[in-house]
Amino acid sequence: MDSTPGHPTPFGRALRNVGWLLTGKGFGAVLSIVYLALVTRSLGVEKFGQFTLILATAQAVAALVGFQTWQIVVRYGMIHRARGDRDGLGRLVRFCAGLDLAAALVGCGIAAVALHVLHTRLGWSITQTQQGMLFCVVLLLSFRSTAVGILRLHERFALGAGADAVTPLVRFFGALAAVSTKATVSGFLVAWAASELMTAAVYWYSATRTAPGLFSRWRDTMRAPAENAGLWHFALVTNLNTTLGAASRQLVVVLVGLFTGAAAAGQFRLAYQLSQSLVRLSDMFARGVFPEFSRASASNADEGLLTLVRQSTHLALAVGLATCLLVPILGQPALLLIAGKSYLGAYPILVLLGIAAGLDIMAASFEPVLMGTGRAAQALAIRATATVALFGGVLLLMPRFGVFGAGVATLAASALAFALLAHAAVRLSRGITRQRQIDGSRAGVGEQP
Repeated sequence: MDSTPGHPTPFGRALRNVGWLLTGKGFGAVLSIVYLALVTRSLGVEKFGQFTLILATAQAVAALVGFQTWQIVVRYGMIHRARGDRDGLGRLVRFCAGLDLAAALVGCGIAAVALHVLHTRLGWSITQTQQGMLFCVVLLLSFRSTAVGILRLHERFALGAGADAVTPLVRFFGALAAVSTKATVSGFLVAWAASELMTAAVYWYSATRTAPGLFSRWRDTMRAPAENAGLWHFALVTNLNTTLGAASRQLVVVLVGLFTGAAAAGQFRLAYQLSQSLVRLSDMFARGVFPEFSRASASNADEGLLTLVRQSTHLALAVGLATCLLVPILGQPALLLIAGKSYLGAYPILVLLGIAAGLDIMAASFEPVLMGTGRAAQALAIRATATVALFGGVLLLMPRFGVFGAGVATLAASALAFALLAHAAVRLSRGITRQRQIDGSRAGVGEQP
């Protein structure tokens, strides 16, 4: 395989992709620490809990209905690009954009029901509930997954990094404005909503500039499922996979609020958000390496696929292990610095969620292997098993141990997902190796006189 400077290896391309993602996310990580401190210190534990529940509800619904269309664009778009079929790629992209819009509209209905439950259970005012609903609508309609897929398909990770940087930048200045005007929850919701709208606008602008003309015709859009074998199956599986992953974690935050109150939800959310800043490393790694797994699978490059699996696994395991070790050491000083003494009760939860984050990072190299090689259903089955364990643990432990029980359940679910994904990826790699050996033996026999 050509690994000259002009033709980097798949792992080299994956690292370059991750590097661009880190550029945007690294900038955001610094600002997120600042605006998180502004929110927690300005609102206090109770109001931060209310802000948390609205945010978690919107994010859970978005993950519940979203189809992760960027994966569809990358997986099937790679085939269209290899064939030089620009019309087919256009139909695929338009279909995915329509899917995003339909999912957002369905999500608005689900959010209305969820906020009514919170209104009834926690005694929110009509104004609070309406503000929460408006935020959910804005977040859901600020969809950009298809635009993300267009940029990643064309390896424009630098443009994606710039678009990602818009979110923390707008939130930072919005939080400053909210603090200066002594705004309550509504002021911070406005800042977060503005960040979603502006990020989506930048992503779509970048995508249409990268691949102009893909949205010029809509009449033949519904031909896309017939032209891309297994598209509906892949779309549903990725939707369920995300629902069982991201949506379930956000839903746990909502459940904590429903059963233990807004203040406890705020502490859990703070610990969750700090741990998720680490999980974003795994998310960036998975997003950066997924196109390379798809490329290797589309070209039947078994040797390159095995090398990529091996190299990405070593890196993910090292970063994940470091996370598991550092969170217990740095967690308490981080909470004190960012949120203050009133939030130190979240430290035990942060330790549990931080170790769970480390396991999620370790698993980051395994799930893209299954998704990128057409084994999305297997990845879904594993996520389903882990999600059952998560909610089973929450329902079993939270009545007795409160928010700490929810943390234990989260850690157990992450450990289970890591073990199952690792086992599946190892079996896949061994199967590819055995097939290569069989093919090599047959070729050797064929060459004999």
